[in-house]
Amino acid sequence: MTTKQRILHTSLQLFNQHGVDTITVRHIAKELGMSHGNLCYHFPNTDAIAETLYEQLIEELNNVLHEPALFNAVNLQTLYNLCAFVFERLYKYKFLIQDFISLTRRNPSLKQKHRDLVNSRRIFFRMGMDAGIQAGFLKPDIIEGQYENFFNQLFIIGDFWLASAEILFEGKEEDKLPTYLNIAFTLIVPYLTEKGLNEYKGLLKRTESAN
Repeated sequence: MTTKQRILHTSLQLFNQHGVDTITVRHIAKELGMSHGNLCYHFPNTDAIAETLYEQLIEELNNVLHEPALFNAVNLQTLYNLCAFVFERLYKYKFLIQDFISLTRRNPSLKQKHRDLVNSRRIFFRMGMDAGIQAGFLKPDIIEGQYENFFNQLFIIGDFWLASAEILFEGKEEDKLPTYLNIAFTLIVPYLTEKGLNEYKGLLKRTESAN
């Protein structure tokens, strides 16, 4: 890895373990065995590191979510896999979720970047719902704005589930992500057709068997 990549990798580990507000540039430099000045040559402060890690997360998401052929043969399993992918990436960068309000208060540009991200994901989400309706496992829009509400519910859970899990979850750490992924995905049930419900039951059985 380059020096910059090493800094980002180590910072991510420290931020995830201790929180961004308790880790300083000196902590990161000490962990890497480099001088404070050398680290600051690449990143002047932890806010700059956190913003770069946020951009890194978005790049990892976009590499998959913006794939042109993603919805060519969509089914419920495809949507579940995409949801799982997003949750896994958010868990990888969990400090961003847990400390996001603090980060955006110090760095308004990060807040705007997140708003832009949500708007782009809104378009992507609508494409997924339209593909599901065309495939026959999602109901068409019956009430105006129903899928807009579904989108907002998913993103409230997706963006803040780790804060809840950090306080309330009492199981094993490795069970945390699949537990909250399944909680989030149950939101789709009211929108499923009979075909979709049958697919959902099969998906649950496969998920239980895998676990």
